[in-house]
Amino acid sequence: MNVLVTGGYGFIGSAVARRFFKEGANVYIIDNLSTGHLRNVDFKHKSYLLNVEDEVCEHLFKEISFDVVIHCAAQTSVQKSMQEPVKDVLTNIVGLSQMLFLSSKYKVKHFVFASSAAVYGDSHYPPLEETDVSEPISMYGLNKSIGETYCEKWQKDYRLPTLIYRFANVFGPRQCMQGEAAVIPSMLRSSIEGKAFTIYGDGEQTRDFIYVDDIADAIYAGVQARLQGIYNVSTNEAWSIHQVILLLQHLNHPLEIQYVPAREGDIEHSFLNNEKLAKAIGWRPKTSFSEGIELTLQALQNEKIVEI
Repeated sequence: MNVLVTGGYGFIGSAVARRFFKEGANVYIIDNLSTGHLRNVDFKHKSYLLNVEDEVCEHLFKEISFDVVIHCAAQTSVQKSMQEPVKDVLTNIVGLSQMLFLSSKYKVKHFVFASSAAVYGDSHYPPLEETDVSEPISMYGLNKSIGETYCEKWQKDYRLPTLIYRFANVFGPRQCMQGEAAVIPSMLRSSIEGKAFTIYGDGEQTRDFIYVDDIADAIYAGVQARLQGIYNVSTNEAWSIHQVILLLQHLNHPLEIQYVPAREGDIEHSFLNNEKLAKAIGWRPKTSFSEGIELTLQALQNEKIVEI
């Protein structure tokens, strides 16, 4: 099986690529390294350092018969999406439409789109279900919602089988300090370095934190099952920022905190119902939040040792 992972050197993309490689797939990666790193992928693969919106990408589809395209490439910072909306559209809309067009033209069997809980906005009562109305409050969430519409259009009009996964807040090793779900790595690095962690708002905002390997497992299982449609990928649990800080104290990683006003575009409360996906393919997250925190802390500490 030939699998193309866009954004494959990024945090989520590299975990997805690793999962498919372990299952014997031939892995191909497109990435412009804007946030990804070559060091994130230490297994055999073929690399193309390109923007997903570049026309030259068509040469890859001509040369290689891709069975699956997993589109993880994205601009993931809510704040950047508000400050630089044109750049956000270029990657998150133009890049996606390019991948959809090429996947349809060259008969890809399955297209997977990495969407986000940000499409729901902040006007619903969690846990959120796939049938809830999409009312994003940031440009990032808006462009993810538009991206879902593009995927559904390509499936309906061009018969491209598409799977849309709405991720909760993903965390784990190799995560950068920027992006929609960067609160956990920022918090853990502050604890390791003994620096104050900045809370935007009152600290009572909640998120559904899911470990990155569980995301990779969900994508692999969805591809194996030929799953199509829109599904939440989450833990069904809500953790406030203050609760995460208490957990770190329990794990002997105390954290000094400072408060500043909430940021524009940030959602107050978000956690997702994953029952639709569980019923469809039997998937459930395997890694508890505390286990994921321990694994991420260990990875960050190992990085620190290497830096020294």
